[in-house]
Amino acid sequence: MLRGCVMGAADVVPGVSGGTMALVLGVYERLVAALRAVTSLAPWRALLRGEVRAAWHTAHAPFLAPLALGIALAVVLLARVIERALELYHVPLYAAFAGLILAAAVLVGRRVTRWRRPALLALATATIVTTLLLGGSPRATPETALSLFLAGAVGITALVLPGISGAFILVLLGQYGRVIGAIASFDLATLAPFALGALVGLATIARLLDRLLRRALDVTMAALLGVMIASLRRVWPWTDGTAVPERLVWPATAWGGEGWVPALLVALLAFAAVLALERHSLRPKTRS
Repeated sequence: MLRGCVMGAADVVPGVSGGTMALVLGVYERLVAALRAVTSLAPWRALLRGEVRAAWHTAHAPFLAPLALGIALAVVLLARVIERALELYHVPLYAAFAGLILAAAVLVGRRVTRWRRPALLALATATIVTTLLLGGSPRATPETALSLFLAGAVGITALVLPGISGAFILVLLGQYGRVIGAIASFDLATLAPFALGALVGLATIARLLDRLLRRALDVTMAALLGVMIASLRRVWPWTDGTAVPERLVWPATAWGGEGWVPALLVALLAFAAVLALERHSLRPKTRS
């Protein structure tokens, strides 16, 4: 459950991945196997036959249940803090998000073992396509149940993908503030379609991405890197709110409340924190 709390806290913040924390905490392979099992038909067939105990263990529930509880606790406890920070400290918070995403991009790039032509092509294609998509879309997507469903379906893949967080995906889709606010206020009308999408995504997209990671790791990671680089425009702290889609602008002053120097310092601190955590996680462990 404590591991789940760490993963949940990571996924609340754009750029820090719950999947990466699963790697750091030594449960990534077990998590992937458990997700593959719980989304298969075997445990549900056992449940329909009345074999509750067999279904429980076939679905890896003794591992997944406390892990999911820890993730949920962390998300609920931190959602209100993040929501308030978005209102009061928009510029430094988005600067921190940018630093976190850049650091996560570095970690994803390191997972590409060989930069061959397919990986380079995937990087270029993902960067260009994402840039075009984001250039023509507003920062906030329409507030419909379908958009929430899709956000949940895509966001759940962060459990499988090390280096890309569910919160980052929500930022990319323009649903981050809305979902965080719904969690903080327990808005079931908003959370229901999001949760349904997460369940569907867990049963479909997550399994597909798991297969891609096992069969085409370099190409998949290169494409993710391209998406992350291009989508940094989503967390640019300064925009012209009168334009639709919002136009990115430069800050007017250096040391004012909206200045670029404090924001740059915050971004660098966030960037360094993620790399320091990753370096610490790779340090050889000694047994006493």
